[in-house]
Amino acid sequence: MNWVRLRACRSLPEAHLVNTALVRAGFRSEVRGESRVPLAGEIPFSDARVEVWVGPEYLLSATALLAEIDAAGEGAPHACPKCGEENPPAFELCWRCGADL
Repeated sequence: MNWVRLRACRSLPEAHLVNTALVRAGFRSEVRGESRVPLAGEIPFSDARVEVWVGPEYLLSATALLAEIDAAGEGAPHACPKCGEENPPAFELCWRCGADL
């Protein structure tokens, strides 16, 4: 099967967060380039990026999903209804107590 690159990420955790969101939404995806991360600085940083790849049949819908996720990260932080802690707008669970936001 031919895969297509969906996104080049700045870090390994970012790539895994993107991949997890895609898998939870039912897309077939994978993280590639993990072995290049420790080489950053030895090779150009742009060559050390980790990438998320999807099957070609998922490209348009996966791109739309990531646009929604990116848009959710914009805006004002909100307070947790349980503990009152401030959370970034994209969070679905409170980072402090784990309550649903």
